[in-house]
Amino acid sequence: MSNMSLWDKVSKTNPAYTKKVNQRGGFTAIDAQYQVMEATEQFGAFGEGWGVTNERFTTLDGGVMLYQATFFWGKDKSNEFDISSSIIYNNNGRIDADFAKKVATDALTKALSKLGFNADVFMGKFDDNKYIQEVTREFAPKAKVATKEEVEKAIAGLQASGSIEDLKTFFMGLEKHVKSNKDVVAAKDETKNKLS
Repeated sequence: MSNMSLWDKVSKTNPAYTKKVNQRGGFTAIDAQYQVMEATEQFGAFGEGWGVTNERFTTLDGGVMLYQATFFWGKDKSNEFDISSSIIYNNNGRIDADFAKKVATDALTKALSKLGFNADVFMGKFDDNKYIQEVTREFAPKAKVATKEEVEKAIAGLQASGSIEDLKTFFMGLEKHVKSNKDVVAAKDETKNKLS
């Protein structure tokens, strides 16, 4: 296993889970739930294969809250490092009700980034429109193509139809990728002509 194997698996970000934020000079925000899904795919369930322990919130001067925790990954929890983040939670007497979630999510994002998750965003590649177009194509759903077995089964079912209504019902029940196959369409039309 290469030192870069995990990084290479998780460094590219699906643009569908990002958005441009026009604050603090502008940046690309990554959907936190997408990050959780990606980490779960690599390590297993949160709290088992990866997660945080020893969470601590400390109030500092100026309405600042410091979050500290230990991030771990691996079933035996042997891989770990400390993480932290801070947030202004009290702005002139106005308390941010979501401060704990925001600061914990920020720290988790930073932890995952150290392992290579969403590295393309953190390396500034999302500032390049050509890169975004390339990665959008890469993450685009691939068109499903009917297998030989699916086509043969569909054609046999179409040819066995005893009436136009049976033919229509059978054809409408086929999956889209099978229905759009040219041989299946030809068999439907041929059977329809025989039954007419």
